[in-house]
Formats: sequence, structure tokens, C-alpha cells
Amino acid sequence: MKKLTKLKTKPNLQERRLKENLELLDKIRADAVNDIESLTEDFQHMTLVAESVQRNYRALLAENQLLKSALLSIIDECDCWEGNRCDRCWKLLKTLASDNPEEKPDAARKYRAILSQLRNLE
Repeated sequence: MKKLTKLKTKPNLQERRLKENLELLDKIRADAVNDIESLTEDFQHMTLVAESVQRNYRALLAENQLLKSALLSIIDECDCWEGNRCDRCWKLLKTLASDNPEEKPDAARKYRAILSQLRNLE
């Protein structure tokens, strides 16, 4: 029987570099897939947050409409009449109409201050 001997050859540097590049490309692609998955999760979370904000805002608008209706009914049920409103009804009407844009309610002023503080943090 013939004896087979294994010949030792010099490692091919070009082949080794190609294989290393292929491995590196595989790692980069795997990292890219992981990054895309993380980004997808972030977008899903931001979508949930946006939907929650939207629901809360709609609820707030509905509640504001109820309050506005209640204030208007108070004015309608008052003994004063259109053109000769009492001080209380006149104040309510001015508040509902936002007659003076310079005079913002405290809540709006606080909200604006919070927004400016958040913008300064960015």
C-alpha cells in the first residue's frame, strides 16, 4: 500500500485575508440586523407612546368641551340676559372667548415654561 504523506504548504496569506474579510462581513451583517431589530423596537415603543398621547389629548379635549358646555349652561341659566350680563357671566364669557391673549391662564403659562425648559435641555 502506498503511503500518503501530507505535504505542508505555506499558508496562503491572500486566502486567509479573504476568509477573515468574509467573517468580518458576516459579523457586520449580524450587527446590522441586531441594530435594525433594536430600531424596530424603538419605533414600536414610540408608536405606543404617540397613541397614548393622542388618546389622552382626545380625552382632554372632550373634558374641555364638557367644561365649556357647563359654563355656557351656567350663563344661560343666569337671571341676567344677553346685552346686560352680570359680572360673573361676563367674566365667564371673556374666559371662554379668550378675549385677551396676553392674559393666559396659569396652567398655560406653566405648560409653556415646562416646554421651554425641555427645549433648553436638548
